[in-house]
Amino acid sequence: MTAILDWAPKAQALAAELRAKNAIRSETVAAAIEAVPRHMFIAGHYAAGQHTKIDPEQPTEDLLRLAYADRGIMTHTPADAAGGFSSTSQPSIVAKMLEAAGLRPGTKVLEIGAGTGWNAALIAQITGTSVHTVEASPLVAAEAREALARTDSQHVTVHTGDGYLGHPEDGPYDLILVTCGIAGIPPAWVEQLASGGAILAPVAHGGLHPLLRVTRTGDGMLAGQLMANADFMNATGPLYAGATTAPATRGQHLPAPLPSAARPHPIPTSLDPRGSYLDLWMHLAARDTRTTCAGAEGTNDYTGCALVEEDTAVFVQPGGLHPTPGPTAQALADQVEQHVTEWDHDGRPGLTAWSCSLTPAGTAEHPLLAPANWVSQANS
Repeated sequence: MTAILDWAPKAQALAAELRAKNAIRSETVAAAIEAVPRHMFIAGHYAAGQHTKIDPEQPTEDLLRLAYADRGIMTHTPADAAGGFSSTSQPSIVAKMLEAAGLRPGTKVLEIGAGTGWNAALIAQITGTSVHTVEASPLVAAEAREALARTDSQHVTVHTGDGYLGHPEDGPYDLILVTCGIAGIPPAWVEQLASGGAILAPVAHGGLHPLLRVTRTGDGMLAGQLMANADFMNATGPLYAGATTAPATRGQHLPAPLPSAARPHPIPTSLDPRGSYLDLWMHLAARDTRTTCAGAEGTNDYTGCALVEEDTAVFVQPGGLHPTPGPTAQALADQVEQHVTEWDHDGRPGLTAWSCSLTPAGTAEHPLLAPANWVSQANS
C-alpha cells in the first residue's frame, strides 16, 4: 500500500510565503489556506502546451510542489472539451481577494467563475455558510463538484450557467465575488445584493483587471473603490461584451522604441515594479483612457504599461519613458510626462486611493455598468 504524502506542511509554507508577500494579512485567511488542500482540486494541468492528467487522491511530490507554489495553474484551454480557458488562480491573488472581501462567519457569497472549486471551498471555510458559485462550462462545473466532494467541502453549490445573470434563486447575497476579468458590472448583480452588500470584481482598467469593490452610496448610487492590483483571464460571453476598444485593451505589439529617444528623467527614482510602478500605472489609467498593457515587436524588454494612440506608443517603465518611432510619439511622450509629474506632485497616491462612479456600458442586449470619473484621495 502506497503511503499518502503529507500536504499540510507545504500548505503551511505557502501561507507563510503569502504572509511575507503581504497577500495574507489575517489569521482567518491564513487558516483557510492551510486547511483546504489545493492539490485535491487539480485533476490535470497544462504546461508547455502539454496536458498532464493527475490523480489528486494519490499526490506525488511533483503535484504537491506545483499545488503549493505561488503560481496559477492552467487546467483547461479552448482546445479541449471545456471550450475555453480555466485555471486555479495564483494563491497570492486569491489571498488578496479574500482579504479585500472582509469575509466573516455567516457572510452569504455568490461566486462568479467556479474554476476548480478551490476558491469557493476557501470562502466556505471562512464563512461556514452557503456559497453559490456559477460556472459557464459544464465540464469545468462538473470537475469542481467532484473536487468539492473529494474534500468534503461543506456548504458549496456549483451551478452551471451564465455568470452575467448571477443566481437570483438563492439571493440576496452579502457579497458577489468574481474570479474572471470583466468589462463591467451587470445590473442583475446589483439587484441580487443584500442591503449593505458589495461586489468584488476584477474590472478592466488600464489594460489590467484590478480588484474593484462596488457598493451603494447613501443616495443609492453605485461607487467603486480599487482594492488591490490583480489580473485575470477575460470572462467569456456578455461579461466582456462591449469592452472598450483598442487602445484601451491589452495584448498589442507595437514597433520597438528607439533607445536614443528614451526619457529617463520624468520617472521618479526607486519605483518598485510590484508596488509604486503599479500605483503610477493606475494613475495614468485614471487620467488617460489610452493607457493599456502592450508589448514591443521582437522583444520582451518593454512589455507592460503603455499609452497607445493608433500605431504610436510610449512605454512607461520603472526606468523611464520609451517612445516608439513616429511623428506624433514625442507629443504623446510630453503628455505622459505631464501625467507622471502630476502623480509625483500629488505625493504618488497608491492604487487604493482611486475611486470611481459607474456608468452605462456594454450592449443594448447585455448592459453593463463600467467605471468612470476616477478621482483619488489626493485630489478629493
